[in-house]
Amino acid sequence: MDNRDIIFALDIGTRVVVGIVGIENNGKFQVLAVEQMEHESRAMFDGQVHDIDKVANVVEKIKRRLEDSLNMKLTEVCIAAAGRSLKTQSARAEKNIDEEHEITVEDIDNLELEALEIAQNSIVTQSGVTKYHTVGYTVSNYYLNGFPITNLKGHKGREIAVEILATFLPYDVIEGLYAAVKKAGLEVSYITLEPIAAINVAIPPEIRMLNIALVDIGAGTSDIAISKEGNIIAYSMVPYAGDEITESIATHFLTDFNTAEKIKKSTKKEIKFKDVLNIQHKIKKDEIVQIITPQVKVLAQKICEEIIKYNGKSPSAVFLVGGSSNLPNLPEEIASILNLPISRVSVRDIKSVEILDYKGKTLKGPESITPIGIAYSAMINKRKDFIKVSIDNETIKIFNIKNPTVMDALVAINYDSKNLIVQNGKDLLFNLNGQKIVVKGEEGTPPQIYVNDSLANLKTPIKDGDKITIIKGQKGQDATITAGELLKQQKGKIIFINNSKVDQNYVIKNGDEIVIKEDLTSFAVTVNGKEVVLKGKEEYLFVDVFNFIDLKLDNNKVPEMKLNGRRASYTDILKPGDNIEIGIEI
Repeated sequence: MDNRDIIFALDIGTRVVVGIVGIENNGKFQVLAVEQMEHESRAMFDGQVHDIDKVANVVEKIKRRLEDSLNMKLTEVCIAAAGRSLKTQSARAEKNIDEEHEITVEDIDNLELEALEIAQNSIVTQSGVTKYHTVGYTVSNYYLNGFPITNLKGHKGREIAVEILATFLPYDVIEGLYAAVKKAGLEVSYITLEPIAAINVAIPPEIRMLNIALVDIGAGTSDIAISKEGNIIAYSMVPYAGDEITESIATHFLTDFNTAEKIKKSTKKEIKFKDVLNIQHKIKKDEIVQIITPQVKVLAQKICEEIIKYNGKSPSAVFLVGGSSNLPNLPEEIASILNLPISRVSVRDIKSVEILDYKGKTLKGPESITPIGIAYSAMINKRKDFIKVSIDNETIKIFNIKNPTVMDALVAINYDSKNLIVQNGKDLLFNLNGQKIVVKGEEGTPPQIYVNDSLANLKTPIKDGDKITIIKGQKGQDATITAGELLKQQKGKIIFINNSKVDQNYVIKNGDEIVIKEDLTSFAVTVNGKEVVLKGKEEYLFVDVFNFIDLKLDNNKVPEMKLNGRRASYTDILKPGDNIEIGIEI
């Protein structure tokens, strides 16, 4: 057998480490050997490695046993990060846009990238951990002018917004797992997430498009993954699981924890045990079920509350895996709280895994779903844990737990999403004769993204070895206009800006108050049949005419004055083309 065909998977749990070795056989995962061991002491907490040496010691023992059983050397291993290590964060990004601009796919992608950056920054601020892998995100809602909308593309408005739910995995979780297996003489060939691994084997492909909640109920925590349309949209964790049930048994019967754990797991109709006072007991299984029922109800309630919190409603179905999913009446309680038929809440064990070829007895029950899922996920994904790509000649590694895109690569290097926005020149705003005027800035040239010299976008898939190049766009020129340009084709006009007359070279500024008037400083009237041009004032009265004509008046006689055939007075206002008659009364 070629060692390159061998798949070695480790499920490094908080209490137990399970090692599986197998091969692909006609599309199924054929198990060749299985080993499992408990940690000698608490070396893992909530799925995260705390004592690398202790974890490495257990991993090395399992590796040696498998090597002895198969008579081969194991050098590579597939692992998974616990779902409880994931951080889910909601975020909202908003952007003001030109009301005449038709919203494009690029606008939407850039908005989502900005929201993803906001989510990541929020996680960093809350946790103090600065480095995260982006697992994925899903859009909760789009908004146009403050109102929800299904799809922004093609619309126009003044403001767009998006709300997302993003999931991140701390770097140190992965680094701890890597360090432990490396110390055991192994190299990680593939890494996934436990919920993804479980879904790959526990949920039939034909129903993965439904809205499903997968709950992995272990000893200390209940890990939840919610999927919709084939993608996991949220991860969460309830710090309440099998240990709380065990503690209720220990408290009731006054036993130590290990004895209570054996009582809980026993499948016998009648259970015998001794308490801490060395008193022998013989209890029927039904009595045990009655004692733990209140805690089972609490567990079901907490799980359902968390599902509703992140899904917004009851899912179409709930799948239970993990050792504590076998608790009596737990599926019934969950179905009742979520108002689902009991047939929609299913405990999955290896009997339901069609892709498994296994004849042994070590793997059994829902607790074996995750280790099998890790091995199967590695088999179908060709055991590639990270991919390497370059962005503008900088090589980076991206966590390969889904189909990565250009956006994932940019988030990994904290790329500023503002660099992908088309930057138009600044608009010029002023008031003209009481009306608001906007002169648009020049349109900028959009940035361009290339993957291996082919034009791409933020949603373009990437693979190992791809080269991403980003060509920055050019900012448009700011809007500018002079008084002369504003007056163009307005012959015979004058312009006042901020109550002052300006010449045509004046460059208009934002906020200027502009008034354009007719030029009344020069116009012609007819006086006694002759044309007279009036100059030098903005407004002329009848009396001003006497400054432009040579007419001798007798101080003792009142002149006879007519304006357009009617008797006039000295204070009548003149207009261009007026007909004036002035004579002396006899």
